Amino acid sequence: MSFISIIIPFKKGKRYLIDCLDSLTEQNLQDEEIILIINGNNEEGIENLIHTYSQRLNIKLLTFEKEIGVGKARNEGLKIANGKYIYLMDSDDYLYTDALLNLISAAKKTDADFINGERINTYFIKDRFDEQLIDATPLKQSKLSDEEFSLKLLVGRQTNSMEVLSVLHALIKRDMIGDTLFNENNRYFSDYEFIIDIFDNVHSFYGVEDSLYAKRNSDDPIKLTSLNQEEKGDEFLLYCKEYENVLKRISLKKEEKYLLLKEEMLDKFYREYYQNFAVNFARNPNDKWRTDYFDALYEILNDFNENKLPVRQKIEMKAFKDKNKKKLKSIIQIRFILRRIKEMLTSYELFKQLIYLNIFNKQKINEKQILIESFRGDFYSDSPKYLYQYLYEHYPDKYEFVWVMNNPNIKIPGNPKTVKKYSLSHFKQASKSKYWLTNTRQPALLSKRNNQILISTWHGTPLKKLGFDMGNLYLDDPKSKFHYKKDSSEWNYLISPNRFTTDKLRSSFAYEGEVLEYGYPRNDILYNHDNTIIEKIKDKLNLPKDKKIILYAPTWRDDESYDIGKVKFNLKLDLDSLKESISDEYIILIRTHYFISNNLDLTTFKGFAYDVSKYDDISELYLISDILITDYSSVFFDYANLKRPILFYTYDLDKYSNMLRGFYLDIYTDVPGPLLFTTQEVIDAIKNIDAISEQYHKKYEEFYNTFCYIDDGNASKRIVEKIWENR
Repeated sequence: MSFISIIIPFKKGKRYLIDCLDSLTEQNLQDEEIILIINGNNEEGIENLIHTYSQRLNIKLLTFEKEIGVGKARNEGLKIANGKYIYLMDSDDYLYTDALLNLISAAKKTDADFINGERINTYFIKDRFDEQLIDATPLKQSKLSDEEFSLKLLVGRQTNSMEVLSVLHALIKRDMIGDTLFNENNRYFSDYEFIIDIFDNVHSFYGVEDSLYAKRNSDDPIKLTSLNQEEKGDEFLLYCKEYENVLKRISLKKEEKYLLLKEEMLDKFYREYYQNFAVNFARNPNDKWRTDYFDALYEILNDFNENKLPVRQKIEMKAFKDKNKKKLKSIIQIRFILRRIKEMLTSYELFKQLIYLNIFNKQKINEKQILIESFRGDFYSDSPKYLYQYLYEHYPDKYEFVWVMNNPNIKIPGNPKTVKKYSLSHFKQASKSKYWLTNTRQPALLSKRNNQILISTWHGTPLKKLGFDMGNLYLDDPKSKFHYKKDSSEWNYLISPNRFTTDKLRSSFAYEGEVLEYGYPRNDILYNHDNTIIEKIKDKLNLPKDKKIILYAPTWRDDESYDIGKVKFNLKLDLDSLKESISDEYIILIRTHYFISNNLDLTTFKGFAYDVSKYDDISELYLISDILITDYSSVFFDYANLKRPILFYTYDLDKYSNMLRGFYLDIYTDVPGPLLFTTQEVIDAIKNIDAISEQYHKKYEEFYNTFCYIDDGNASKRIVEKIWENR
């Protein structure tokens, strides 16, 4: 007999399961059995993964080829569990440091029937859960009894606001469960019934302060939808109905534990009212919030004791209980107005956004105006630049152009209007422009109006996985995938240079709209240029004319981010060795990703290494370069149009492909150049570049025919004719 039986149903989400099992491994358990139920999962590599963890954990495996549901999966685990205590866990959740170990320690000390810790909702991966705790405030026992504290933890303060009971993160004595099983017909609320079914048997409770369970929300609502994220029809009514079912079961019972449970559940429903329901009652166009939903919540909160509330909340709750809906709406509106004023006084960005939404968005749209942005307003570059140039040259008097440009000193042909990103002028021009043209995701503070047209050119054929195709997010914003879907839902057109890009961007953005597979406008210059243009670019950069040029353009790493939208770059190429070996024939231009926030110090390499990260147009850098060195950046797809040598400096390939992003291509076999792992290998390849070119000639041709077959110097013309010519 084990001390604890841990039951984990697993349906999907291999990367979540890894976090789950890793967290169990770190608990250093000694007398446990882990019953892992494969609930209709067919993901590749699951058996090998479980075998790996079986070396460190005592795993008993139950496999069902077809999905049997969470309730039945748990029941199958209960049938074979032989531990003194049962512990139920979801496979997409994970444990914080010593979380389970602390529960076990409390169980051995108290021998209580029910021992539990706190559940905290999170979108973060396990390695970044500490950042969740910055905003979370774990419950403290203070002067509460063991029973009171345990029941507060059972209902939960920092989990789904409408979830009032959960069996997760609780040690329950097997004797207290007996023959009780989960209701296999109840997909969403079988926890409630199970807990109430065993509640009569539980006589001693113990809550543990320093025991945290990460209740993970799926970061992928498209491909890994969790039960909480599934559409449930009239979800609010369902939650209310389930609470009422629990209430009926416990309303006639006078024991202290039932009274405490009811009070805590009422408190949670009140928080749901105050934080979420009220705004829907006052502002949601769906009238159910003022009729059916109001009535359902009224039946519950009619028992709520508002005397413990602050005066303002007490007045609001009295209006609610009196069913004085007119007065209630007025009180709620005043509450929100006061909160907005307070927020506006502390946030100029919010102030501007409110003006944008409530004033600027009421103005008439200028049917001729085009708002253009490239790389967050930092550059006059990329496909937006070349589309603008074509429109300006061919239709100089037909359209009005507004560029989002953070540097007012950048000169743009035609002298268009410019606005700084997120300035009041930016908000104003965005609201009145008929067309938005951008090569990245939309600004977070802006939302397109229905009668505006948004053209996304994106900024490259993807090698690295994006959006919904990515695994774990190491970014500081763990909800990035939700933003991807919001962005793509606003696109009217997506520009693509080939079928491969079309397929991958559709998948990664869950995009179902129109794709113009016409080529990239930014590549037009690679076909429409002469030596005069090349000489002008070199003069602009003050480069020597007697040296060949290497362009080094690495991408950024997700795990090098230190704030939202900010990444530090660490140069891994040994410039001392490069300078010593090749400076008689070459100079090197270093172009970091536009996410990179730190500047390179190349003082000691003057005349050999040049930082061109702030140079607007990388397409012009392609033109003057004889060799490209990159890693996992999409730049090589465009550079391949020139049919010049490409080297891949992939010093962290294993880490990048296995942990950070992963690739759409087989980088070992599909790229048109060698993979190099040290500076010396890079030097050797440069010195033998003719032999490298000959070695990769056939692969290069295949690559060109797959990814560059549309670009011909006329992409801008095709796109303009499609979107603008007939308007």
